[in-house]
Amino acid sequence: MKRISIYALGLVLSSLFFVACEKEGKTELTFDKNSVEMIVGEEDVVKVSGGEAPYTAVPADEEVIEVTVKGSDITIKTLKVGNTTVKVADKNGVEAVIAVKVEKDPYEEEKADATVRVKWDQFEKVLGEDAGSYTLVKAENKTVVFSWTDEEENESFVLTLKDPQGLIGAEPETASTFLKDAGPADPMGELVIGKGEEENKYDVAKWELIQAQPAEEGTPDSYWVTFTANGKEGLLVVPLTEVE
Repeated sequence: MKRISIYALGLVLSSLFFVACEKEGKTELTFDKNSVEMIVGEEDVVKVSGGEAPYTAVPADEEVIEVTVKGSDITIKTLKVGNTTVKVADKNGVEAVIAVKVEKDPYEEEKADATVRVKWDQFEKVLGEDAGSYTLVKAENKTVVFSWTDEEENESFVLTLKDPQGLIGAEPETASTFLKDAGPADPMGELVIGKGEEENKYDVAKWELIQAQPAEEGTPDSYWVTFTANGKEGLLVVPLTEVE
């Protein structure tokens, strides 16, 4: 009888031990990413789990970032270049830290000027220097086509991008400032420069939509796109001409 009682007591104590361990494990705060790297002006969301809501988040340097909390989402908005942290705490005071690195936007100058332009390798055309004709068309087959032709229609630059996510043409107001689509291993588009015998074709390895800017009333939305073709990075800044 005593043996049974001791055995039962052992089971109870073991159960309590495992329950205590389980509860203790739940008090820890975990994130879907423990560190983030962004550029100035960008926003990112880190999801917190564990502990007990509500959560609070405080940046170590409020000049570098600002932080807001909604449920389990911690939104980090960058203000200037620097390294800092965000201290997150739950209702019971359990804390954890997110590391944040903010770098300078490499396309800051281009974003300050929404003039239609295209740059790639040694190729550079900016509206005003050699206007010609520019178009950015969103097609039905989930591709986007940018084309430039000079005024004499002798020189041309045609960039066709696969856009399975529909990044181009989406409402900029509801889109993240920096939408990204690195694409799979297969080509994400094609670049054709020149015409006839002078035509050269290159596969586009990847492309990114780095900014989608809402237009003022009566003007089209502008898009900033970087792309890589033949191992060289290019930049496209252009308003959306039409949606087919």
